[in-house]
Amino acid sequence: MNQKDGYWHPLVAGVILGIVLFISFMVAGQGMGASGAFSRIAAQLAFLQDSTFADNSYASKYLFKGNALANWTVVEVFGIFLGGYISAMFAGRIKQGIDRGDGYPAYKRLIWSFVGGFIMAGSTRLARGCTSGQALDGAATFSAGTWIFMFAAFGTGFMLAPLFKKQWNM
Repeated sequence: MNQKDGYWHPLVAGVILGIVLFISFMVAGQGMGASGAFSRIAAQLAFLQDSTFADNSYASKYLFKGNALANWTVVEVFGIFLGGYISAMFAGRIKQGIDRGDGYPAYKRLIWSFVGGFIMAGSTRLARGCTSGQALDGAATFSAGTWIFMFAAFGTGFMLAPLFKKQWNM
């Protein structure tokens, strides 16, 4: 860990993430990703409200023997939140507030965060997967489509980043 800022060195974190991905393939028979968990949680909540929801051919694929929460990705996402909290706690980085640039209004930061999150959520459903699952699983299996997607996604991010730079403390 870099003592200066409390973050792990990216190469160390990357190696650990690669090991966890390998273990995920070996133990769970699938890679890692988050968007499927949110679909399964939403399906479970809908099923609890109306049990006929399980009869829907699209929605029923998210229910695992009547319990969507028994799926590996749901457990993984809870682990991500728990691990992130524990990591932040040990690094002394838990605080309450809105990260934003000096003089940048909090309401604008929240609006842009919501807009970006909404676009990502919609795109994730259209693409049938999230960028983390795409990058981790697809790259690990040498998927050409994944590599094209990741170069496009990161390239677009680098091109658009200057437009949003004033929102952050740099």
